[in-house]
Amino acid sequence: MLRKSLMVLGVFLFLATSVYAGSNFIKSDIPEEVYEENNADYTLQYSIYIENYSDGSIYREDPDGSTEKLGNVIVPADSTYTASDGFWAAQFSRSIDGYAGNVTATAVNAMHLRVAPDDYYDPEQAQEGRYEVWKPQLISLLPDREYNKAGVGPHPGRISTDIPGGTKLFGGISSAYVGSPVKYLNDDGEWVSIDYFYHEHDDNEAPENIKIEVYKPSTENGSPKSIIFENEVGGDITLHYENGFSKPIATVLQRVEGTGRFGGSEYAHTGYVRANHGGVLDLSVSPYAGFTWDMELMGGFQIVPANHAVYSRYFLDLNYIDRPQYMLVGHLGSTPDRLYDPTYYDEEGLAYDPHFEAVAPLFSNYIKPKYVTTHDLLPKQANRDRVPENPVKGQSTHFKLSYDGGVSWVDPEPLTGTYDDSLIDVTHIKLVLKY
Repeated sequence: MLRKSLMVLGVFLFLATSVYAGSNFIKSDIPEEVYEENNADYTLQYSIYIENYSDGSIYREDPDGSTEKLGNVIVPADSTYTASDGFWAAQFSRSIDGYAGNVTATAVNAMHLRVAPDDYYDPEQAQEGRYEVWKPQLISLLPDREYNKAGVGPHPGRISTDIPGGTKLFGGISSAYVGSPVKYLNDDGEWVSIDYFYHEHDDNEAPENIKIEVYKPSTENGSPKSIIFENEVGGDITLHYENGFSKPIATVLQRVEGTGRFGGSEYAHTGYVRANHGGVLDLSVSPYAGFTWDMELMGGFQIVPANHAVYSRYFLDLNYIDRPQYMLVGHLGSTPDRLYDPTYYDEEGLAYDPHFEAVAPLFSNYIKPKYVTTHDLLPKQANRDRVPENPVKGQSTHFKLSYDGGVSWVDPEPLTGTYDDSLIDVTHIKLVLKY
């Protein structure tokens, strides 16, 4: 078991308060309501190994030493690539062990690894404009057929696999959390943070052996079982534990009222998580379609932290504010007024300080797309053709809706396309966490 507050002590020793240990924003605290969740105990669930060369294997190893092959590498990554402004949140996250190398986004249609530089996001610098800020270097794992969706390659920094989207590594039983450590096998045969590879190599290289460690978080109350979002301006976001303990942790600044065509939702079933990263929680309402070019088969809505929404609108030409497909959230007791102020950072700090960007449990460490079927639970020697493949919702991360103030809960109706009022009568959203 790992204790995060101890692991990061040396890394964050120069900071004034240990609250920063759970945050990559070095000029803003995290909310005290979630300090415990950001300094949790971590128990290894499994490790994911990627042999980053042609025909290399991708496999999972459990703590007891048992292994399961997940798929193969079709096209390896022989370099990294620079995150675009559209993925500004790639700058926010760090590994639970304090290093920069981490799973910076987990989704049914990709897994993005931040590998360099070993640096910290500076919101004061970001206030100077998008071109004044360093951009992280990424290596991305992509499902079957997604590699060529952006055109004929090569596509630097992307690993093409034969794993279907929405399964196994990509939102299946072997996905990972934001903040999961990313390591590489060094010349001494040791697994160390991928940070060290890029201390010695430039961005035009990539290691041949990569490991992702997936840890289950727990606090003195155990592991949270659900998060309930009260869908109204000023509504509470409440964290619930198995032992009955609950607490409000954040405030809704903008309610969600509609759904839209979010890419990747074609790989997520209705009522399941599409993606999580330091700046979004994406929930799917569309049925599973698999690989498709048809955006009308996609559907979902997003939950976005306030500072990310402010910076995106005023600096990146990406707007979530006053759009019905987005819920915006801030620290407990915050109000929507600063959403309309183009000042992202000033002498008083961030627009919303304390912040929630890349902060657990909403935007790191606790939520992973996890869709489990009856086939996932069969022994390896079983004849899968004789067993219908059905979802096992009780072991999958999923969400439900309430239309009566949280008294009763129903599964979302399957819906594709863009609507401004498809969720207008929803009073609460319950995200059920499964690890």
